Amino acid sequence: MRRAFITVGGITLHTRECHRESSSGPALVLLHPSPMSSAMFAPLMAQFPVHQHVIAIDTPGYGLSEPLLAPATTIADYLPTLDACFTALAGERFMLYGSATGAQLALGYANRHPGRVAHLFLDNAAHFDDAERDAILERYFIDITPRADGQHLSALWQMCAQMLVYFPWYEANDVHRFRQTDPSSAEIQALMQHFLAAGPRYTEAYRAAFKHERAPHYQSLTVPTTILRWLASPLLPQIDHLLRFPLPKCVRSVETPADMSGRHAALIEQVALARADTG
Repeated sequence: MRRAFITVGGITLHTRECHRESSSGPALVLLHPSPMSSAMFAPLMAQFPVHQHVIAIDTPGYGLSEPLLAPATTIADYLPTLDACFTALAGERFMLYGSATGAQLALGYANRHPGRVAHLFLDNAAHFDDAERDAILERYFIDITPRADGQHLSALWQMCAQMLVYFPWYEANDVHRFRQTDPSSAEIQALMQHFLAAGPRYTEAYRAAFKHERAPHYQSLTVPTTILRWLASPLLPQIDHLLRFPLPKCVRSVETPADMSGRHAALIEQVALARADTG
C-alpha cells in the first residue's frame, strides 16, 4: 500500500492506494465516514484482488487532509475538490464507494457527474425525516475548541463513549442502542483521536451529510447503484426508511453481514460483480 499527498484546489489531501501497477478496469475510490480517515479502509483494501486498483482519500478536513479553504456548509462545497482528486488518481471513469458522510459525498458526486461513475456503492446511507434531522443538527455536535481546563476533552470522551453504543449518541436509552456491549477505553480513545485530528471544524462535512440525507437525492440517481444494508449499522432503521421509498431501477439493495469480515467479503463480491458488468 502506498500513501501519498496530492494538492488540488489549493489544499493538500492525503491518500492511500494499492494494486495500481497490476490493475485493469475501473479503479475503486473509497470515501470514509466522519470523523474517520482512510486509515479505516487499510484492512479492507489489502483484501481486494491485485487486479483491482483501490484508492482511499482522507476527505478535506479529516485525517491528514487539509480542510477546504472556505468553511463548507453543503455537500456541493466538497465536489470540485473531490472531482479534481478523482481525476488525478482514478482517471475519467471509476467505481465509487462511500459510507455515512462518505456515502453522501459519493451520492452528491454521482448526481453531479454521472458520466464519471461506473458504479456507486452506498453504505450507511439513509433517509431522515425533517424533525429527526433538525434534532440531530441541534444536539449532535459539541464544541471541541481547546479550553484551558481541558473540559473539552472530558466532554468529547463522553460523547465518543455514547456514540459507540447509541444513535444518535445523546439518546442514551435502549430504544436507540445498536450495540449490546460497552466499548473499551481503547475504542473510545481511538474514536476521540479522529475528532481531535479534525479539530473544531470536524462538524463541517458531518453536518452537510445529515442535511443531504434525503430520499430525493437517491431518487435522482441515474448510475448503477448498490445500497448496502449492513445488519450492524447504527443507521439501520433509517436505511430501512430509505428503502421503503420508490427508487430508480438503477438502484438495488444488498444485505451485508453484521460481522466485519463478512461485511468486507460481501463488498468485495459486489465490486467484482459491478466490475464484470462494466466490462
